[in-house]
Amino acid sequence: MDAQEVCMALGISKRCLQNHRDRGLIPYSNIGGKCFYKEADIRQILEEGLIKKRRK
Repeated sequence: MDAQEVCMALGISKRCLQNHRDRGLIPYSNIGGKCFYKEADIRQILEEGLIKKRRK
């Protein structure tokens, strides 16, 4: 998954996603200067409530 897909799934901004990456809350891979995320990791984050989804 790319950053935009993760932001939509978690209901967070790209800046918030970067903060979570910097704190080590979201595992990712950097390929060619772009961050990618495993769908299974994002699903686990949602299921375990490790990051609260923003409400609009």
